[in-house]
Amino acid sequence: MNSDRIKRLSLDEIEPALRVELEPTVARLGYFGEFFQVFGAIPGAVIAFMSYTKAVKAPLADNENEVLALAVCAALGDSYERIQHERLSLRLGFDIDWIAAAEGRTNANMALLSPEETALRELALAVISGHGMGCQPAVSAATLALGSEKTTAALLQITRFMSIATLCNALDLSLPVPSVF
Repeated sequence: MNSDRIKRLSLDEIEPALRVELEPTVARLGYFGEFFQVFGAIPGAVIAFMSYTKAVKAPLADNENEVLALAVCAALGDSYERIQHERLSLRLGFDIDWIAAAEGRTNANMALLSPEETALRELALAVISGHGMGCQPAVSAATLALGSEKTTAALLQITRFMSIATLCNALDLSLPVPSVF
């Protein structure tokens, strides 16, 4: 596979400042993921990306962030990030049926999602399907359900997850842990 030609760094090989930034994530996950093994070669970008992630996530509650992550990653076929967020969702106390609904799995009980979560999921799918075009009705619905600040944060988070999904898919990244399903 061509992505195998891209070097993967060990945690010990990455720049010390980035290692300090990533150690809590590695401890929480229990592994040093392939995403950071690859992109750790660009430490300044990863540190900036982590800072951006914290800022974008701050206005959103855990359930709002997770519904966005699961919806985007499932829609874009990114199993790497989807599996990580399935596992995180369980740790946050969301049950398997809620995770299935957030992902839009076949036969999932979509009624398990709150109206706000549904608005966010529909916003994510609208942004993805139209590449941002024609999604104004979904933006309006999300704004009515959640307010302007959360909708703006959601839009940034959706495009952030789209970027991650694109990178993971481009390199066919894999995880050392299975899906919860």
